[in-house]
Amino acid sequence: MKNSRPPTNALFCKRWRPDSFWDVLGFHLPFFLVSGLPLLIAHTIRLNELPLVPCLFIQYSGLPCPFCGYTRSFQAMADGNFVYALNNCPLSCVLYLACLFMFIWNGAAIFSGMRFERGRFLRVILKQRTWFFLLCLVLMNWGYRLMFGLR
Repeated sequence: MKNSRPPTNALFCKRWRPDSFWDVLGFHLPFFLVSGLPLLIAHTIRLNELPLVPCLFIQYSGLPCPFCGYTRSFQAMADGNFVYALNNCPLSCVLYLACLFMFIWNGAAIFSGMRFERGRFLRVILKQRTWFFLLCLVLMNWGYRLMFGLR
């Protein structure tokens, strides 16, 4: 039996059932695990129980590094404290929602036995300017934290 490929002009989601479930599992399981691990840690392990290494940047400079605050904000989002998470580290809220979306998307594909691919509106083409945009987002988030004296 031949795989029926999805229509190429799908807007949000192209889906089809491949010949083998292993094709679905091989494609979606890594993304399911990578997106689910931060969510699992945020929902099960408390912040004071995590074996975190103290930030060397903050120890030597007295300023938070560009990645300080993400763990606390993930914990706050997991606890339902969205206001604190947004005030503490706005970019982590976007990352948390992206992890949640990826977890649900890939979980639905695995449990339905169908292969999902992004359509035209969800496709992200990684080019140099995309990486530059992501770097600018991290730097703007860091500037926000520095401006308001958050640690």
